[in-house]
Amino acid sequence: MSEAQLQSYYGAMDMALPLVDRLRQLQGQQVTIYVMHLMRHQVGTFEVTGMLHAVGIDYVELHVAGTSGPIRYVFIPIAAIGAVIAGGPLAFAPGPGVYPPHGGL
Repeated sequence: MSEAQLQSYYGAMDMALPLVDRLRQLQGQQVTIYVMHLMRHQVGTFEVTGMLHAVGIDYVELHVAGTSGPIRYVFIPIAAIGAVIAGGPLAFAPGPGVYPPHGGL
């Protein structure tokens, strides 16, 4: 099938974009990034919510506004990103023993 035939059959092919390109489309928006462990073989993640400021080749820069302090700059390696959600965090209550593991991150 040609590309035009594929697009008419499957719809827009935006889903095929690499993660970095999809993240660049979210620049300037509030996002929640779920960061996975890179160094320790341990179950668990943590979330960071802020404005997606920049997307590099192997990192993203998030600006996180504190309640009483200045904006904090967070740099997250692309390899550590487990999920990205446009807007605030998901309303998710994990079950016992799921998140985070006993002893913290």
